[in-house]
Amino acid sequence: MRTDRIFRQALPYKSKDDISICDMEVKEKPLSSASVHILLALAESNLHGYGIMQSVKRQSGGKYKLGPGTLYANLDRLLASGLVGETERKMKDGETRREYRLTPSGEKALRLEIRRLRQVVDIARTRLGRLDETGA
Repeated sequence: MRTDRIFRQALPYKSKDDISICDMEVKEKPLSSASVHILLALAESNLHGYGIMQSVKRQSGGKYKLGPGTLYANLDRLLASGLVGETERKMKDGETRREYRLTPSGEKALRLEIRRLRQVVDIARTRLGRLDETGA
């Protein structure tokens, strides 16, 4: 027996706006909030780690703070998946600094994730009525 049949049988009530498993086509795992914020920061410019943390803080109005552990764990995953690239840049004092950049596949993944998030918000508005923009 297919999973979607079991799921549908378990629920006696079916909403007119049903988005059950068989209706959703999720090809890629959704990005984490931290990954979305990192990719958004890198969409603005190439940045080093501290610059990413500052950009995330600024773009969220201080509501989302990214610590070093979360940042570098996410950067490792984004680098491994090819969504982010890295280069070393020589500073004036001779030091090298690692900078991260958004790759073309990273931009595509970010655009797809933003589209997915918009769909989630649209479904929420349909199900819950118009959300109060100031309270949502």
